[in-house]
Amino acid sequence: MSHIDQIIHLMDEAKKKNPLVDFLINYVTANELTSITSYFGGTPVMTDDPIDAAEVVEYAKVDALVFNIGTVTNKQVNAMIEAGKKATELDIPIILDPVAAGATPFRSASIRRMLEELKISVIKGNLAEVKACLGVETTSKGVDSNEDESEAEKYVVALAKKYNCVVAMTGIEDVISDGTRVVRIKNGSKNLPKVIGTGCTIGALVGTFSGVTKDYFYSAMTGVIIMGIAGEIADTMVEKGEGYYTYKHHLLDTLSILSNEAVRERANIVDVAAEEIAV
Repeated sequence: MSHIDQIIHLMDEAKKKNPLVDFLINYVTANELTSITSYFGGTPVMTDDPIDAAEVVEYAKVDALVFNIGTVTNKQVNAMIEAGKKATELDIPIILDPVAAGATPFRSASIRRMLEELKISVIKGNLAEVKACLGVETTSKGVDSNEDESEAEKYVVALAKKYNCVVAMTGIEDVISDGTRVVRIKNGSKNLPKVIGTGCTIGALVGTFSGVTKDYFYSAMTGVIIMGIAGEIADTMVEKGEGYYTYKHHLLDTLSILSNEAVRERANIVDVAAEEIAV
Protein backbone atom coordinates (compact mmCIF):
# COMPACT_ATOMS: atom_id res chain seq x y z
CA MET A 1 0.00 0.00 0.00
CA SER A 2 1.07 3.59 -0.58
CA HIS A 3 1.70 5.98 2.30
CA ILE A 4 -1.74 7.53 1.96
CA ASP A 5 -3.43 4.12 1.74
CA GLN A 6 -1.70 3.12 4.99
CA ILE A 7 -2.88 6.34 6.65
CA ILE A 8 -6.49 5.88 5.57
CA HIS A 9 -6.34 2.25 6.70
CA LEU A 10 -5.24 3.30 10.21
CA MET A 11 -7.96 5.95 10.40
CA ASP A 12 -10.53 3.24 9.62
CA GLU A 13 -8.95 0.72 12.01
CA ALA A 14 -9.04 3.13 14.96
CA LYS A 15 -12.74 3.76 14.46
CA LYS A 16 -13.42 0.02 14.23
CA LYS A 17 -11.25 -1.16 17.11
CA ASN A 18 -11.58 1.77 19.56
CA PRO A 19 -8.07 1.52 21.10
CA LEU A 20 -7.79 2.31 24.80
CA VAL A 21 -5.17 5.04 25.20
CA ASP A 22 -3.67 5.71 28.63
CA PHE A 23 -2.56 9.31 29.19
CA LEU A 24 0.03 10.63 31.66
CA ILE A 25 0.08 14.19 30.42
CA ASN A 26 0.21 17.87 31.31
CA TYR A 27 -2.83 19.62 32.73
CA VAL A 28 -2.67 22.51 30.23
CA THR A 29 -3.86 20.43 27.27
CA ALA A 30 -5.46 17.37 28.88
CA ASN A 31 -8.98 18.12 27.66
CA GLU A 32 -7.94 18.63 24.04
CA LEU A 33 -5.84 15.47 23.96
CA THR A 34 -8.51 13.20 25.36
CA SER A 35 -11.29 14.77 23.29
CA ILE A 36 -9.43 14.45 20.02
CA THR A 37 -8.59 10.83 20.81
CA SER A 38 -12.32 10.15 20.96
CA TYR A 39 -12.91 12.00 17.65
CA PHE A 40 -10.73 9.44 15.86
CA GLY A 41 -12.15 6.35 17.53
CA GLY A 42 -9.95 6.02 20.60
CA THR A 43 -11.05 5.71 24.21
CA PRO A 44 -8.97 7.76 26.68
CA VAL A 45 -8.11 6.96 30.29
CA MET A 46 -5.98 9.20 32.53
CA THR A 47 -3.89 8.53 35.61
CA ASP A 48 -0.92 10.09 37.42
CA ASP A 49 -0.39 7.93 40.50
CA PRO A 50 2.55 5.47 40.32
CA ILE A 51 0.55 2.52 41.67
CA ASP A 52 -2.59 3.20 39.66
CA ALA A 53 -0.62 3.94 36.49
CA ALA A 54 0.95 0.47 36.41
CA GLU A 55 -2.33 -1.22 37.32
CA VAL A 56 -4.24 0.57 34.56
CA VAL A 57 -1.76 -0.74 31.99
CA GLU A 58 -2.05 -4.30 33.24
CA TYR A 59 -5.70 -4.66 34.26
CA ALA A 60 -7.45 -2.26 31.90
CA LYS A 61 -5.56 -3.79 28.96
CA VAL A 62 -4.59 -0.50 27.35
CA ASP A 63 -3.47 -0.42 23.74
CA ALA A 64 -1.06 2.53 23.95
CA LEU A 65 0.47 4.98 26.44
CA VAL A 66 1.11 8.68 25.90
CA PHE A 67 3.66 10.46 28.12
CA ASN A 68 3.82 14.26 27.98
CA ILE A 69 6.15 16.11 30.37
CA GLY A 70 4.80 19.60 29.78
CA THR A 71 3.99 20.15 33.47
CA VAL A 72 6.22 17.43 34.82
CA THR A 73 6.52 16.56 38.51
CA ASN A 74 8.60 13.96 40.33
CA LYS A 75 5.41 12.02 41.13
CA GLN A 76 4.42 12.03 37.48
CA VAL A 77 7.83 10.81 36.34
CA ASN A 78 7.61 7.92 38.80
CA ALA A 79 4.13 7.12 37.48
CA MET A 80 5.45 7.15 33.91
CA ILE A 81 8.30 4.83 34.83
CA GLU A 82 6.02 2.35 36.61
CA ALA A 83 3.44 2.38 33.81
CA GLY A 84 6.20 2.25 31.22
CA LYS A 85 7.87 -0.77 32.77
CA LYS A 86 4.60 -2.67 32.67
CA ALA A 87 3.97 -1.55 29.08
CA THR A 88 7.49 -2.58 28.05
CA GLU A 89 6.89 -5.99 29.63
CA LEU A 90 3.57 -6.38 27.79
CA ASP A 91 4.82 -4.94 24.46
CA ILE A 92 2.44 -1.99 24.57
CA PRO A 93 3.60 1.09 22.61
CA ILE A 94 4.75 4.17 24.50
CA ILE A 95 4.62 7.59 22.85
CA LEU A 96 6.92 10.13 24.51
CA ASP A 97 6.43 13.88 24.05
CA PRO A 98 9.55 15.42 25.68
CA VAL A 99 8.13 18.95 26.01
CA ALA A 100 10.86 21.56 26.59
CA ALA A 101 13.48 18.83 26.84
CA GLY A 102 16.80 20.25 27.97
CA ALA A 103 15.21 23.32 29.59
CA THR A 104 16.13 22.14 33.09
CA PRO A 105 18.37 19.41 34.56
CA PHE A 106 15.27 17.70 36.00
CA ARG A 107 13.57 17.45 32.63
CA SER A 108 16.76 16.22 30.98
CA ALA A 109 17.33 13.58 33.65
CA SER A 110 13.69 12.46 33.54
CA ILE A 111 13.73 12.00 29.78
CA ARG A 112 17.08 10.22 29.87
CA ARG A 113 15.69 7.84 32.50
CA MET A 114 12.66 7.03 30.36
CA LEU A 115 14.74 6.46 27.24
CA GLU A 116 17.17 4.21 29.07
CA GLU A 117 14.72 2.22 31.22
CA LEU A 118 11.72 1.87 28.91
CA LYS A 119 11.04 0.73 25.36
CA ILE A 120 9.81 3.91 23.74
CA SER A 121 7.99 3.34 20.44
CA VAL A 122 7.62 6.94 19.23
CA ILE A 123 9.33 10.16 20.26
CA LYS A 124 7.32 13.17 19.11
CA GLY A 125 8.82 16.65 19.42
CA ASN A 126 10.19 19.72 17.70
CA LEU A 127 13.80 19.86 16.53
CA ALA A 128 15.09 21.39 19.76
CA GLU A 129 13.49 18.54 21.71
CA VAL A 130 14.86 15.95 19.31
CA LYS A 131 18.36 17.37 19.69
CA ALA A 132 18.00 17.53 23.48
CA CYS A 133 17.11 13.82 23.54
CA LEU A 134 20.37 13.22 21.68
CA GLY A 135 22.30 15.34 24.18
CA VAL A 136 22.98 18.06 21.59
CA GLU A 137 22.95 21.72 22.68
CA THR A 138 19.84 23.58 21.51
CA THR A 139 18.49 27.09 21.13
CA SER A 140 14.95 26.45 22.32
CA LYS A 141 12.79 29.02 24.08
CA GLY A 142 10.23 27.44 26.40
CA VAL A 143 8.23 24.95 24.35
CA ASP A 144 9.30 26.52 21.05
CA SER A 145 12.23 25.58 18.86
CA ASN A 146 14.48 28.20 17.30
CA GLU A 147 16.54 25.62 15.43
CA ASP A 148 17.54 25.72 11.77
CA GLU A 149 15.54 22.83 10.27
CA SER A 150 17.47 22.54 6.99
CA GLU A 151 19.36 19.47 8.28
CA ALA A 152 16.60 18.14 10.51
CA GLU A 153 16.69 14.66 8.96
CA LYS A 154 20.14 13.84 10.33
CA TYR A 155 19.04 14.44 13.92
CA VAL A 156 15.75 12.61 13.47
CA VAL A 157 17.46 9.57 11.94
CA ALA A 158 20.22 9.60 14.57
CA LEU A 159 17.70 9.59 17.42
CA ALA A 160 15.60 6.88 15.78
CA LYS A 161 18.67 4.67 15.41
CA LYS A 162 19.98 5.37 18.90
CA TYR A 163 16.81 4.21 20.63
CA ASN A 164 15.45 1.88 17.94
CA CYS A 165 12.21 3.81 17.71
CA VAL A 166 10.24 6.10 15.44
CA VAL A 167 10.90 9.83 15.70
CA ALA A 168 8.28 12.34 14.57
CA MET A 169 9.71 15.86 14.39
CA THR A 170 7.19 18.64 13.96
CA GLY A 171 8.23 21.91 12.38
CA ILE A 172 7.83 24.08 9.31
CA GLU A 173 7.99 20.74 7.51
CA ASP A 174 7.56 17.59 9.58
CA VAL A 175 10.13 14.79 9.44
CA ILE A 176 9.41 11.20 10.41
CA SER A 177 11.83 8.27 10.49
CA ASP A 178 12.31 4.82 11.95
CA GLY A 179 16.03 5.03 11.18
CA THR A 180 15.60 3.50 7.73
CA ARG A 181 12.48 5.02 6.21
CA VAL A 182 12.31 8.82 6.13
CA VAL A 183 9.56 11.16 4.98
CA ARG A 184 8.91 14.88 5.02
CA ILE A 185 5.31 16.00 5.43
CA LYS A 186 4.60 19.35 3.86
CA ASN A 187 1.11 19.92 5.20
CA GLY A 188 0.48 22.53 7.87
CA SER A 189 -0.36 26.12 8.69
CA LYS A 190 1.58 29.07 10.07
CA ASN A 191 -1.32 29.49 12.51
CA LEU A 192 -0.83 26.13 14.23
CA PRO A 193 2.06 27.29 16.50
CA LYS A 194 -0.21 30.09 17.77
CA VAL A 195 -2.61 27.53 19.25
CA ILE A 196 -1.15 26.12 22.45
CA GLY A 197 -1.39 22.35 22.50
CA THR A 198 -1.37 21.45 18.82
CA GLY A 199 1.96 19.65 19.25
CA CYS A 200 0.67 17.82 22.32
CA THR A 201 -2.45 16.86 20.39
CA ILE A 202 -0.31 15.23 17.71
CA GLY A 203 1.08 12.99 20.44
CA ALA A 204 -2.46 11.93 21.34
CA LEU A 205 -3.25 11.17 17.71
CA VAL A 206 -0.06 9.14 17.35
CA GLY A 207 -1.01 7.21 20.49
CA THR A 208 -4.47 6.48 19.13
CA PHE A 209 -3.18 5.05 15.86
CA SER A 210 -0.30 3.23 17.56
CA GLY A 211 -2.98 1.28 19.42
CA VAL A 212 -4.07 -0.43 16.19
CA THR A 213 -0.76 -1.22 14.46
CA LYS A 214 2.77 -2.40 15.13
CA ASP A 215 4.21 -0.23 12.36
CA TYR A 216 4.69 2.95 14.34
CA PHE A 217 6.24 4.72 11.35
CA TYR A 218 2.74 4.90 9.92
CA SER A 219 0.93 5.66 13.18
CA ALA A 220 3.31 8.61 13.62
CA MET A 221 2.78 9.71 10.02
CA THR A 222 -1.00 9.51 10.43
CA GLY A 223 -1.08 11.61 13.59
CA VAL A 224 1.22 14.26 12.17
CA ILE A 225 -0.47 14.63 8.81
CA ILE A 226 -3.96 14.86 10.31
CA MET A 227 -2.98 17.93 12.32
CA GLY A 228 -1.30 19.55 9.33
CA ILE A 229 -4.31 19.03 7.08
CA ALA A 230 -6.78 20.18 9.75
CA GLY A 231 -4.68 23.32 10.16
CA GLU A 232 -4.88 24.03 6.45
CA ILE A 233 -8.65 23.58 6.37
CA ALA A 234 -9.10 25.79 9.43
CA ASP A 235 -7.13 28.50 7.61
CA THR A 236 -9.83 28.65 4.96
CA MET A 237 -12.56 29.16 7.57
CA VAL A 238 -11.14 32.26 9.28
CA GLU A 239 -12.85 35.49 8.27
CA LYS A 240 -11.22 38.91 8.12
CA GLY A 241 -10.93 40.38 11.61
CA GLU A 242 -11.04 37.02 13.39
CA GLY A 243 -8.09 35.98 15.55
CA TYR A 244 -6.33 32.90 16.85
CA TYR A 245 -9.04 32.04 19.36
CA THR A 246 -11.54 31.69 16.53
CA TYR A 247 -8.95 29.77 14.51
CA LYS A 248 -8.62 27.32 17.39
CA HIS A 249 -12.36 26.64 17.33
CA HIS A 250 -12.26 26.05 13.58
CA LEU A 251 -9.30 23.71 14.07
CA LEU A 252 -10.99 21.62 16.75
CA ASP A 253 -14.24 21.46 14.77
CA THR A 254 -12.31 20.38 11.70
CA LEU A 255 -10.53 17.63 13.63
CA SER A 256 -13.86 16.36 14.97
CA ILE A 257 -15.26 15.76 11.47
CA LEU A 258 -12.14 15.30 9.33
CA SER A 259 -12.92 12.84 6.54
CA ASN A 260 -10.76 10.22 4.88
CA GLU A 261 -11.43 11.98 1.58
CA ALA A 262 -10.02 15.29 2.84
CA VAL A 263 -6.88 13.56 4.06
CA ARG A 264 -6.42 11.69 0.78
CA GLU A 265 -6.97 14.86 -1.26
CA ARG A 266 -4.60 17.09 0.70
CA ALA A 267 -1.79 14.77 1.86
CA ASN A 268 1.64 16.04 0.81
CA ILE A 269 4.26 13.41 1.67
CA VAL A 270 7.79 13.32 0.24
CA ASP A 271 10.12 10.33 0.63
CA VAL A 272 13.71 11.10 1.59
CA ALA A 273 16.54 8.69 0.73
CA ALA A 274 18.02 7.66 4.07
CA GLU A 275 21.40 6.82 2.54
CA GLU A 276 21.80 10.42 1.48
CA ILE A 277 21.51 11.74 5.04
CA ALA A 278 24.82 12.36 6.81
CA VAL A 279 24.40 11.18 10.40
